[in-house]
Amino acid sequence: MIWNSGGFRATNPESFLWWSLNINKEDITAAEERYITNEFRGRSEAEIAAQSPFLSTFTTSPAFSETSRYGNFRFTFPLTELMEAYKNQKCDGQEPVLRVFGTRLFKQEIEYVVLVHSPQFDEEFRDIPLLTSTSSPVVAYDGHQIIWKAQAICETHHFQIETSGKTVEIQNKHPFQFYVWDHVSLVFHTKDILTFPKRKLKASLSCLKLDPKVNLSCGENCSSLEAAKNFLKTLVDDENGEEHTQRSGVINTDVD
Repeated sequence: MIWNSGGFRATNPESFLWWSLNINKEDITAAEERYITNEFRGRSEAEIAAQSPFLSTFTTSPAFSETSRYGNFRFTFPLTELMEAYKNQKCDGQEPVLRVFGTRLFKQEIEYVVLVHSPQFDEEFRDIPLLTSTSSPVVAYDGHQIIWKAQAICETHHFQIETSGKTVEIQNKHPFQFYVWDHVSLVFHTKDILTFPKRKLKASLSCLKLDPKVNLSCGENCSSLEAAKNFLKTLVDDENGEEHTQRSGVINTDVD
C-alpha cells in the first residue's frame, strides 16, 4: 500500500500516522561516550584504553532490537527529513507543533507518545501540553531531534553499573529479571498521504528478520530474510526521484 500510493497514509479514524524512534549501534556508542565524558573529567590515556563498552548490556529491550514485530520491511528516515516533508506538505511551510500526547501502559511496556500536527489544528489540540526541551522528564524536543531518557524499569536489576576510578564496570546482581521496557512513538496528524519519491522510499526501505517471540503483523510475511531481500530488488523506483544521500535513520515505521 505504501509503495503503490507513494507515501504514508493514516489508517485509523483519528488520522494518526505512527512512527517509532530508531536507535542504532552508533547512537548507543555516542550515548556511552557522552556519559563517560560527563562523569569523568580529565581521564588518562590508560583509563581511556581500559574502558570496555558497557551500554549495550543495558539496551536489550525491543526498542533496540534489530528484528521486527511488524513484518519483514521497515522504512527509516532522519527525523529532520520527515519533519521537513510534513512541514511542506501539511503545514503550508510553517513549523509543525509537537505536543505531549500521553503515556500508554501495557503489561510489560510503557509507550510515550508525541503528537505532531499542523498549526492550523492548534484549536483542536489546545488542551494537550506542548513538548519543549523541559516539558517532560522523559522526552524532549530541541527543534532538531527527539531526546529520550530511556529507563531501566524493574524490581530486580540483572546488571548494575559500578565505577572503579575513572572507568565503568558492570556487576551482576540478580539472576531473576522482571522488567518493563519503555519507548517513544511519534504520531503525525494527517488526513491524506505524506508523499515521497519512490527512489527515496526504496532507499529508506530495509529488510529485517522477524521477532521470533512476537508477531504483530497484519499481512503475509516473506518466508525468509533472503526472500524479503529478493522482493525488495523487484521494486522499481521512479526515474525522476531525488538522489539519495546516506544518513543515519532516526525514526522508522515497520510494515508487513
